[in-house]
Amino acid sequence: MFKKPPQVKSSSNVKSSERRHLLVEICKQFNIEKENLSKDQELALLPAVTKQATYHSIQDHKGTIFFDGDEKPTWFRIRDSRLYPTVYTLWRAGYLLPVILTNPFVISRIVGNANLLLPGCIPPFDKRALRGALVGIASYDSPTVIRAIGTCLLNLTQFDDVQDRQGTAVTIIHRIEDELFNLYEGEKAPESVDDAFPAAIKQEPETDETEISDIANQGPGIKDTDADPVNDLAEAVDELSAEDLDNFFIRSFVQSVKVNKIELPLSASKFMADYILKNLPKMDTKYANIKKTTWKKSAKFLKALEKMKYLTLKGKGDDVNIVSITVPPDILANFVTHKTIESLKSSSGAVNKKTSDKMLVVSLYKPTNKTRMVFNKLDLDYQKLYASHELKEIMNTYIKEAQLASKKNPKLVTLDSALSSATSTFDPEVSRDKLFPSFLKNFSPNYTILPPGGVLDASCVVKKGDPKKIKILTQTVLGRKKTTTVLDFEHFHIKPQVLAEELKNKCSGSTAIGPSKHNPAVLEVMVQGPHGNTIIEYLKDKGVLISFIDFEDKSKSKKKR
Repeated sequence: MFKKPPQVKSSSNVKSSERRHLLVEICKQFNIEKENLSKDQELALLPAVTKQATYHSIQDHKGTIFFDGDEKPTWFRIRDSRLYPTVYTLWRAGYLLPVILTNPFVISRIVGNANLLLPGCIPPFDKRALRGALVGIASYDSPTVIRAIGTCLLNLTQFDDVQDRQGTAVTIIHRIEDELFNLYEGEKAPESVDDAFPAAIKQEPETDETEISDIANQGPGIKDTDADPVNDLAEAVDELSAEDLDNFFIRSFVQSVKVNKIELPLSASKFMADYILKNLPKMDTKYANIKKTTWKKSAKFLKALEKMKYLTLKGKGDDVNIVSITVPPDILANFVTHKTIESLKSSSGAVNKKTSDKMLVVSLYKPTNKTRMVFNKLDLDYQKLYASHELKEIMNTYIKEAQLASKKNPKLVTLDSALSSATSTFDPEVSRDKLFPSFLKNFSPNYTILPPGGVLDASCVVKKGDPKKIKILTQTVLGRKKTTTVLDFEHFHIKPQVLAEELKNKCSGSTAIGPSKHNPAVLEVMVQGPHGNTIIEYLKDKGVLISFIDFEDKSKSKKKR
């Protein structure tokens, strides 16, 4: 279905109410009891930040793709059909689909756009693998890692042996390395996936404040704060209700007890300032106020905790002190810590440093016949790619070993036949500073573009020549209306959906994604208005050098004679 790149329009955030309806639809479609889902499992199914965008494929398929906050596709649907999970979602919720096993060779054929034939299947089959059922396909050497999804064309449960059988077992809908999968880069298939179906969650004895039982069951046993999806939950909601804030304040209390040594007794105001407000989940600071909760006052909040038997107070009215904390050990053991407002403030410097990471264009050079003799005499690999500083070191090493430096003036080099051929220079003596540019010209240029934080290794894709320039064009359409289009940007690790979304905010104008008029195989992003300079600055901030940007302004009217 996604053999060719889909034309995806710019994405927009799904409202929290729409997200809840979407989650209910997913649970209903895949026979999941929503009440059995832990918070981790719920966010694995549908991230707190969910975006949607419509798409149109070359095969005339129209539908909707859902993304997470990093523009990773999570679900898709064709027109008003059922929802289909992407392999990215199935790597986090492997229990969603029955799995048909095959061998690695068949997986490679499926990646090459083939369907799954019956002889390529490995019995026994899941009882859900009936005609018309949506199934996942995995290799027997990693049976929980789904590599493709498709629709069963046969009742596979009737087959105990597939030898000498014929026919197509599964029609492939989506797979790894198709164009839907390639909308996101940076995640490789895991070694294994937890495919346990969500079971009923054991609840603590309920009290008047049921929020605590929710807290105890948000990802029991997980200790890694970076893996906690609650970290970004407060940021994902447009408007926090008082009930949501109540839950966040209770979480803050439990986290304060778990990660801090609290010396008692302690006044209510001191406890709120030193612990509760500092341990609130990461959110807009305007909500970090007890007055926005249903309790309105610190004393009422603490008395609610006392009613839950989590602490003991002493005093009357609003003048109370905490004299003991009695949170059950199992609640503390199962509680999943979250990133806090305080940690966000203290790490702002590190965040700024992280955001300064940019993509990097790495130039690499391959020796040619003209330079072969230099590499042969130094016994170096002639087929290898070299960076410019390595080539400069090679040239200097050759000059030293061949004793070509002038004795009267070390800045001058006497050329022998090998170095003369390698530099296309035939003067008897040449200065070192002029020699290297001539030496470099006789190498075949190559390049690779590293994403932010990327490193140069064997997995990098190296291409011949120089990177194609990003084209920016401002022109007048429909009389006085001006638009700016950007194309040839995807090889710089810039996704069309991300570019459209960010230009929409930076340029304060509507954006659209579509095929280029000059080359329909290439996607372009259009933004209303003359924003060439703004887009250039945006690209420079991303790490794109100005030498790789080609800007043309056709909107300026020609002067009349």
